[in-house]
Amino acid sequence: MDIQKLVVHIPARAGSKRLRSKNLRLLRGKPMISYAIDCALASGLADEIYVNTDSSELSELAIESGVKVYKRDPSLAADDSTGDDFTADIIESLQLDTLMMISPVCPLVTVEDVTRAIECYRNDSAADTLITCTETQMQAAMEGTFVNIKPGAPLAPTQDNPKIQICNWAVTIWNGPTFLRNYRKFKGGYCGTRRILLPIDPLHSVKVSNEADFRLVESLLRVSEDSGGEGEVRYWGDSSNA
Repeated sequence: MDIQKLVVHIPARAGSKRLRSKNLRLLRGKPMISYAIDCALASGLADEIYVNTDSSELSELAIESGVKVYKRDPSLAADDSTGDDFTADIIESLQLDTLMMISPVCPLVTVEDVTRAIECYRNDSAADTLITCTETQMQAAMEGTFVNIKPGAPLAPTQDNPKIQICNWAVTIWNGPTFLRNYRKFKGGYCGTRRILLPIDPLHSVKVSNEADFRLVESLLRVSEDSGGEGEVRYWGDSSNA
């Protein structure tokens, strides 16, 4: 899909029911939302970067970090407001051709993930939406019904099962006019019409929704820092371990 102007928004409202002020909470020494801001800046691919918020504190942090603020109407930060609502709002208000979201609650997403998402979106002339996901071939069920295996047959090796994509929305790209057209039609634009589901490393897509998630991300960051990134692969019995 052709991109005339790429705008990134990082949505973050003041209220959070499950984890209080999670976007401002320090994660290895810096506010969690700063990871998304830094990722967007480091990619160097966006024409404009906004923190989309109703919070004065988050607005101040955004400006100090060198990005813009899109001041969200308080009605679009209420508990019953949806992602479709505030995304349609910024697209319509700024008349956006292309909007990318980098999720602040997926702080482990990388510049490489962002770059690959943009390349995949640009290279698909039919797509109007890109959503990052993880893939699994593990046996999966929905409401008690298996979706990728046949329970009345021998259990196949896991690698033979159809892949299931689990959307994480760590990086999402929308064509603005298509989003608005769907939103006006059925109040939903997030899933798009012709979509790319782009798998990324599961470690990059860990989503912070509760306290356990926060501790998990902090632990993963600590391990990454201690190992200097990719650790050496070693095995029990390897003479090099001596």
